[in-house]
Amino acid sequence: MIVVIADDITGAAEIGGIGLRYGLKVLLSNDVTNTSGTDLLVVYTNTRSLPEAEAVKEMAMLTGKAVQLHPSLFYKKTDSVLRGHVLAEMKVQMEVLGFTKALLLPVNPLLGRTIQKGIYYVNGKPVHEAGFANDPEFPISNSAVEKMLGASKDEIKLSTVSEHLSDGITVGEASTMQEVKEWAAAGDNNILYAGAASFFSALLRQRFVAKKMDTKPALSAPLLLVSGTTYQQSIQKQAAYQEHLCSMPAEVFSQPEIESNTVQIWAERVISQLRKTGKCIMTVGPQEGLKTDSGLLREKLSAAVAEVVKAIPLKELLVEGGATSFSIIQKLGFTAFEPTEELQQGVVRMKVAGQDNLHVTIKPGSYAWPVAWEQAFAD
Repeated sequence: MIVVIADDITGAAEIGGIGLRYGLKVLLSNDVTNTSGTDLLVVYTNTRSLPEAEAVKEMAMLTGKAVQLHPSLFYKKTDSVLRGHVLAEMKVQMEVLGFTKALLLPVNPLLGRTIQKGIYYVNGKPVHEAGFANDPEFPISNSAVEKMLGASKDEIKLSTVSEHLSDGITVGEASTMQEVKEWAAAGDNNILYAGAASFFSALLRQRFVAKKMDTKPALSAPLLLVSGTTYQQSIQKQAAYQEHLCSMPAEVFSQPEIESNTVQIWAERVISQLRKTGKCIMTVGPQEGLKTDSGLLREKLSAAVAEVVKAIPLKELLVEGGATSFSIIQKLGFTAFEPTEELQQGVVRMKVAGQDNLHVTIKPGSYAWPVAWEQAFAD
């Protein structure tokens, strides 16, 4: 069995989609479990949004459980642009695994995310100029990898492709998929592999043959898309389907706590929209001039979604944003998923374990909408 522990649920789903490409039986779960017949176990967490001490404690606990499964490959999925407590979590995992070396490769050249001479680029721009400066939890203000990781001078070693890795944490530089593949061939069995989806895919490529994936599902109504992202490209995409939008009312946004009556009023608007057209996009909205706690905002959004799910037998639940996805899934009581289709890299459709009719599709807010989403709202 291969075991991956991800620091957010969208990253976990992305890994699950890659497993599908290689014909693996994949299970996404909120805990380490030895499920018969599973080839790839992907454990999703929310450690990226936790305080560092809590994140480290959870990562140590889950890694300890994973060791008991004697995985043929263990991988730590991080955010591709290094948000979260990446180094702290890697260090505790190295301790639990008994490894002295780690290789972190957070690049994703297929999405234009590369590292060259210590600088992280997105589509040729330094990452802090590419839409990540406004992240509500981990705003990126400097594109130097050391600064992004909050690393001291001696904590990491930046390196181009090398076959010999020294002790400690090496951050690999790469700007092409060929370089990613070369990094995948550079390690050994006693190293912690960590990073983005493209590195994991390259590691699988060494072990399995990719399968042809030609499934293009049509998404069925009733269909609800929930977006908690602040990424501007996603917000602009939502605006193209104005007739389906149902934004959070200002009175819900500004309240210092969850007030069930106002949340219910919003939920009723969404329910009405779904009954009329079978489609709705729930968003936080621009909320000009208003500010609130991002965690509380997710709780309000999740509470409203839960009311909608009680009233409408959804067939498709689409969610943008990792922390938003985790909050909603927790609120709905879902704990495990079986990925069924990869709509595009990082956008994975999954069957909710124990529920035959409901599929959940989640994606990072910074990733583009898949064609299937656009078709669903354009029809």
